Amino acid sequence: RIIHCLIPDTVEDRNRMCGPNDHVENNDGRQYRTQPELSPTAASSAGAPDGALIIEPLTLTYEGYTYTHGAIAYVAGRPPGPVVMVHHNYAGSKQFDVDQAAFLARCGYVGVAIDTYREVGLVGHSDPDFEYSFEDRDPKRDLVFYGTPAKHPLTPTQLARAKRHGAGAFAAMYGLLRTPVHWRGLLKAWLDLAREHPAAHPTFAGAIGYCLGGQSILEQVRAGHDLQAVVAFHGLLHSRPEHPDRGSETDKFRQRMTQAEFDADDTIVKGVNAHTTTCKVLIENGDLDGHVPTESLDEFRAEMDGAGVDWRVNNHARTPHGFALPPGHWATGYHEDADRRSTLSMLQLFAEVWPKFQQHPVSINACGTVLRQSARPRSSKL
Repeated sequence: RIIHCLIPDTVEDRNRMCGPNDHVENNDGRQYRTQPELSPTAASSAGAPDGALIIEPLTLTYEGYTYTHGAIAYVAGRPPGPVVMVHHNYAGSKQFDVDQAAFLARCGYVGVAIDTYREVGLVGHSDPDFEYSFEDRDPKRDLVFYGTPAKHPLTPTQLARAKRHGAGAFAAMYGLLRTPVHWRGLLKAWLDLAREHPAAHPTFAGAIGYCLGGQSILEQVRAGHDLQAVVAFHGLLHSRPEHPDRGSETDKFRQRMTQAEFDADDTIVKGVNAHTTTCKVLIENGDLDGHVPTESLDEFRAEMDGAGVDWRVNNHARTPHGFALPPGHWATGYHEDADRRSTLSMLQLFAEVWPKFQQHPVSINACGTVLRQSARPRSSKL
């Protein structure tokens, strides 16, 4: 079943990303925890033994604001490897994104969990004092009813936190969707910063993203960023904001602006598309995802074919939105088989585009999904 992700403050807030009544239905009875294999084994590269997993904070200042919740993960003793950016979902960067960067590092790459949300002075928001704190990005972190029935009521404090999460996350997300020039520039700044790190290869880079993060990777392709491979997990295939008069629509795709409405909205300064035609695009989609109907797939196909971009869509049977988010994660629709298959598909793509870089087998990803196999470049030594 689809597990919902937002506790709406108002009727207009309902159904925006996952659905109403979330204080009842968003408890899957489990708490998210970092997999032991993905915990850092050294604090920094100084004196770290070869093979140590290192996770360092990565801080970016862009347009006068300092983003402090980025992280870069790599393994000591390896030569500089391809950067793989990890784009967060609607909630903002959090522990899962850092853990997935660590998984990518274990696999042979340099994982970079980026953050595109401000905590105050949100981009595109009319109130400069509006806040969305880092602590509110994952409202499950302080809940105490794991393992109890989903109908267990939240305390007033928990409910208030979950409401702040819904209001803040959607304010931050729609602010980015209404400021695509800023959004694309911020993503490029994170990529440039990552490439400066000694563990990072100066040329080879890719990106993965979840939900909103899937939109982020496509915005990078549209903006012409120098990437060789991008992967979207249950990502929307367009980057249009919600239509102001259709927020209560039950059809999630219809809640958003059409392309014609987006083009006609003079309050949105549009970015110029210059698609990266040398980048391979992989879409991992759940067939039950209401955000990606056939109409959206047709639109995506026409766009990518028109630009000459190499793309592939894997459509997972009877799989909902949020299938690659872990159990215990706010907004999860975790589907073990789809998560395993999509992870292995991602690794196969990376092996294809970066054949000279050995891909190391890792038994489990950040979701806790046991992978059972791995992809290796043909040129790597067994």
